[in-house]
Amino acid sequence: MRLRRVRWMFAVLFTILIAVVSIAPLALWRQERSEAITASFDSRLVAQMEEVLASEIIGDRTQDFLTWFVSNNDGYVDPFTDTELEPPLYTWMRESGVEIDFREYSLDTGERYRAFIRPTAEGQGYVTLADSQERDDQLVSLRRRTWLLAAAAVIGSSIIGFVVGGLAMSPMRRMMGDQQGFLADAAHEMRTPLAVIMASSSQALSRSRTSEEYVRSLSEIRSAAERAATGVNEMLDLVRFESGQAMPRIGPLRLDLLAEEVAASVRPENAAIVAEPTDPVVVAADMALLRQAVENVVRNAARRSTRVELRSRVDRHDGVIDVIDDGPGFDPAVLPRVFERYQRGDRRGEAGIGLAIVRAIAHAHGGSVVAANNADQGATVSIRIPLSR
Repeated sequence: MRLRRVRWMFAVLFTILIAVVSIAPLALWRQERSEAITASFDSRLVAQMEEVLASEIIGDRTQDFLTWFVSNNDGYVDPFTDTELEPPLYTWMRESGVEIDFREYSLDTGERYRAFIRPTAEGQGYVTLADSQERDDQLVSLRRRTWLLAAAAVIGSSIIGFVVGGLAMSPMRRMMGDQQGFLADAAHEMRTPLAVIMASSSQALSRSRTSEEYVRSLSEIRSAAERAATGVNEMLDLVRFESGQAMPRIGPLRLDLLAEEVAASVRPENAAIVAEPTDPVVVAADMALLRQAVENVVRNAARRSTRVELRSRVDRHDGVIDVIDDGPGFDPAVLPRVFERYQRGDRRGEAGIGLAIVRAIAHAHGGSVVAANNADQGATVSIRIPLSR
């Protein structure tokens, strides 16, 4: 919920920033377009005035335009055509002096005109009018387009801000998810050992006991504590691998010899671990990390089988170590997720993070790990690591 609020705040701030940044360009664009529209209309008025003056010179006064000759000195107005319009001609001529000028003129009915004033001497000259409805419509359309562009910028920046905010929040969301996952994993790992410790200690303290009984209770407590420590260490290892904090120290490694060493060192009570001699398979790997991965797979297989076999081989550009068991195999429903945290491969297996660590180590080496059920019985877990070059 907090990240969502931060995302919305980011989107709002981004929208405000874009709106502020867009105001000046939009205002400048609108001003330039308005001036261009008005200048175009004024050029038509000037051309209209030139036509009027030309007709006056040749003595064939045009009546196509609303035009007047105005003389403030004589109090005289000479219209070129009959019209009921009564613009303030004397005022315009007096205020213009000897400079050309443009004026706006409107009626109570809503009609709007623009006037071009061209003095010929102090206090006298010509005035021509034109209906400015077309220009006004263009200005209204420009204003509407400006608001639409502003609205589009706000909406677009809101969407972009929301999307970018989501992308920016993704690492934080993953981080919080990892933290929550870490806490959940820690609780999962500690629950059973703590329950054993509580039960054994409570039983030992409930009454006086013999030395042998105290030793047995302390042994149970120690086993539970060791299990908790192992679980926490595995969990920390997984976090380091997945976050990229634990980088493998890559070097040439004989995968076939590693298989033999693991077979000799891992001694479960109810399963035989064997590694058949093969041709040398040299991969680029961190010996300690890859050994941890192979041992995790072997121990996981030994819990549900009576025989576990390790085979090393070369497959194109990779070295592969196959861990094959004769157990019941993985539950087909769980098989696609068997390398995720706390997935139980079958009823005999334990739910932990051992196989998740295997996958993380394989990925840290640029390799992969896959699990599959055998055709007859048992399962095969294959760890694939790039060959040493």
